[in-house]
Amino acid sequence: MGVRPLRGQNPQIDKEGGMKKLLMMVVLLMMVGFMGCDDTTTTVVAPEDLAPPLGLYSITGDEEVTLFWWCSNYDDLVGYKVYFISGPYGGGADPREEVPNGFEVVDSLSVTPPCSELKSIVIDGLTNGETYHFLVVAAKDNWSDISYTSNIIADTPRPESGTTITLYAKQAEPTLAGLEVSSFERVDCTSLDSNYDTPGGSGDIMVERFNPGAGVRAWIDGINSGWIQDIGYMQDWDDADEAPETGYADAGHSIEALMGHVYAIWTGDNHFAKIQVTDIEPSFEWIKVKAAYQPAVGEREYK
Repeated sequence: MGVRPLRGQNPQIDKEGGMKKLLMMVVLLMMVGFMGCDDTTTTVVAPEDLAPPLGLYSITGDEEVTLFWWCSNYDDLVGYKVYFISGPYGGGADPREEVPNGFEVVDSLSVTPPCSELKSIVIDGLTNGETYHFLVVAAKDNWSDISYTSNIIADTPRPESGTTITLYAKQAEPTLAGLEVSSFERVDCTSLDSNYDTPGGSGDIMVERFNPGAGVRAWIDGINSGWIQDIGYMQDWDDADEAPETGYADAGHSIEALMGHVYAIWTGDNHFAKIQVTDIEPSFEWIKVKAAYQPAVGEREYK
């Protein structure tokens, strides 16, 4: 004698419902299995198995940062992952075992062993005036195993003038004698008040020509409460990596414009810039400069 179903119970429906439940369980198990086999999962390995990158440093650019580090020679090394985070980071700059929370991969660089030279990569598409923190890890085994992190560095991209800017001596062409470093635009210095302010309130430096004795020299003045300092001849202006804290000539005081020299500028609204003299006209009617400006308030970093 068979067992009778409870009132309101349909054996066929129960059978189908059980099959559906079983099917759902199988699908869930398959999903868990696939999640456990995710190829993007990374494992941090000990330094003896894969050394971290050494000596990470950067060169600041216009909407970009170039990173440099020393490559470690491991036979199974496949490349490097670059991580970054935008904005403040309070975790310090010491090497650590794992990538800190908040950092994300921004780029990667493949290498072929043997590898023992300086490597570099350009991270572009960044926002000028925004501070970023970077770190790099080495990778092996199809990028699934990564090393301890490199040192963590900070960099703040800043705009550059791109092309050179011709500044005329005030005695030759006063309307083109000044430079507003925040926009790389020439400004009118026809009439300056007693505080060396331009009529429109713009401009950070001005070029003048002086005739001491038989010689002719071009001089650069700080204007609009700006300050300027000659930080020396540099074949590569990236060698000027940071604006000095002290040693500036006050507004209205002149320093000589010399070929190849780099000049630090501290503006009246607490921004830092730099210019380099790239050409000087023989009679000192004009000089040519290239410029970079740091939009982050109080940030002295050029490089």
